[in-house]
Amino acid sequence: MKGSSHIDVFTDPTPVRKTGPDVRNFPRLDRRTAYCFIIAVILGIYSYPALRTAISAKSLRLPAVSAPDLGLYLSLSKVEKNRNGAILNPFYRIPVPYPVGYLKFRSGPALFGLFNELFAGRLWFSLFAWNLLWWFFLCLAAIWLFERWLPRPAIELVLASVALFMLFGVDEVSRFIAMWIHLSPTWLGAGLPYIRPFTPQVIVPLFLCYLALQMRALGGNLAAWGMMAVLQFVAFTFFPYGTLMMAGTTAVAASWYVLARHRDSAWRVVLAFLFICAIADLAFALHGSAGFHYGFPDQASLIRLQPSLAANAMGKMWFLTGILVAATAMTHKLPPEVKWPLVGLGLSTILFVLGDAVVSERLFLLNTHIGYFYQPAVVVLLTFLIAAHIPGTRQSLRLMRMISLPIVGLCFIYGLLMAERNYRDNLANNLLQADLASWFSRGEVSSRDIVITQYVSTRCDACEWIALLSDAETLYCRNSQLALTQEQNRDIQRLREVLYLYFAGKDHQWLENTTELERYGLYGDLSSFHQPEERSARIVALRNEMHPLFERIENGDPSIRDFFRGFRRIWIIEQRESPVFVENHLKSYLNPKEQQTFGHLLITSSYPK
Repeated sequence: MKGSSHIDVFTDPTPVRKTGPDVRNFPRLDRRTAYCFIIAVILGIYSYPALRTAISAKSLRLPAVSAPDLGLYLSLSKVEKNRNGAILNPFYRIPVPYPVGYLKFRSGPALFGLFNELFAGRLWFSLFAWNLLWWFFLCLAAIWLFERWLPRPAIELVLASVALFMLFGVDEVSRFIAMWIHLSPTWLGAGLPYIRPFTPQVIVPLFLCYLALQMRALGGNLAAWGMMAVLQFVAFTFFPYGTLMMAGTTAVAASWYVLARHRDSAWRVVLAFLFICAIADLAFALHGSAGFHYGFPDQASLIRLQPSLAANAMGKMWFLTGILVAATAMTHKLPPEVKWPLVGLGLSTILFVLGDAVVSERLFLLNTHIGYFYQPAVVVLLTFLIAAHIPGTRQSLRLMRMISLPIVGLCFIYGLLMAERNYRDNLANNLLQADLASWFSRGEVSSRDIVITQYVSTRCDACEWIALLSDAETLYCRNSQLALTQEQNRDIQRLREVLYLYFAGKDHQWLENTTELERYGLYGDLSSFHQPEERSARIVALRNEMHPLFERIENGDPSIRDFFRGFRRIWIIEQRESPVFVENHLKSYLNPKEQQTFGHLLITSSYPK
């Protein structure tokens, strides 16, 4: 572009509508230096929890836990197949007849598995490098979007926008302000917006690139439509909710495109794009899956109307996004090829987040997964609105620059505080994890053993790491349900859950009095039933389902004994300060031989009776 001072990676031949002084009139080297500086600081802030944890735990055997389900994703990165080609559940080592749930949409973990081979299987280093790469791509995608499509992309505004996007947790800040107003003791949010590996870390940069390509496609670039088709398919294999957001964005943008360019047969381009995307996505969804299957039992219908959930989903972030969508739709200061994809972004977020009111909450959890897009939607919409309404005078631009740089500094401070909180919140789990990795490195556990671990929370469940540390099987892992079929969850996962509960001191009398059934069991067993009568009926159904299993175990069922006799040794791993397993319940099926303490762990070696 004539007179442009873009970095080469940001150049694009499509013209952008600008007014006022050329705010890009900034030395090329200085722009590149500024972008490199902010990316380096952001990567340093995001890396801080892992580096600080490695120093505190004095271990590099396993990656630092920074968000829930990390062990699950890493375990799925090394799934194996049996001789018949069936995928083995990484926790139970049993074949899963067809890919389901996380086994179907696991391109992220699978790609990481290949990446891990470059580091000779050293998980700490491979995940650290993986995170750096994706955070870098995310920064680069945000810079490209803002640099290329903002009406007046002054360097200071782009820097402030990227800092807000990467470091400023919009939802966490609103909670902090609310608690501060009510004088409640609080601390800053427990994580950076994209600290969670794989999701949303991987999908958001793909989505930002898709959004930028959509703007370019509306300008008449056919190649952009093709690249969008590729991106949405890749996103579908990684995280299908990302493809849903892309589809919603395109639905709004393409509607304007067809109406505005009806004489150019624009509808043919849109129909061809939709046809290619639909064929590719359906082919992937149906291949090797025996149709559409999901892993949770007792979910009869995909459609389940619960209008009350729509009201519950309309929180502060929903209304804030809605206001920004309305302001974007009404403004005349953004080119239509930029405005309508932005409207599609915001509108898709606020509509799809209400999806639990229409489709099965237990199966899709739309509110939870679409919630990942609040952060990019709010920051992107706000940035474009500000850029569009900045007067094109030098005085206004000078004022904007005076405001932008302090915002960058405040974001750096806020990001460091959130990184410190992430480190603190996960330190106890990471110390336990380091002890677990150190003990397994002694090589006492073989592939003929089974391990029973103590469940604490979904943030860091020790069982998720067993598949990464040995070839042994685990007795029970709550997240294993995500890699099992519906029938296996009913017949295998439920029995193992009851076995775990029995060893932890629970029995049929506990079952008759408790309502804390979902803490240990399948996701949505109770929380997806909101009406009191439905919830009561579900509790009764769960008790009727689990009661015979408790009776079998309490009465010494021979099949349970035969199950344990299939293993050479049974290892029981608990937290030394707060063990949960009951000795006389364990002795019903096991012969404890030796007990040892290792750091924060209490480890018992047993043999089957």
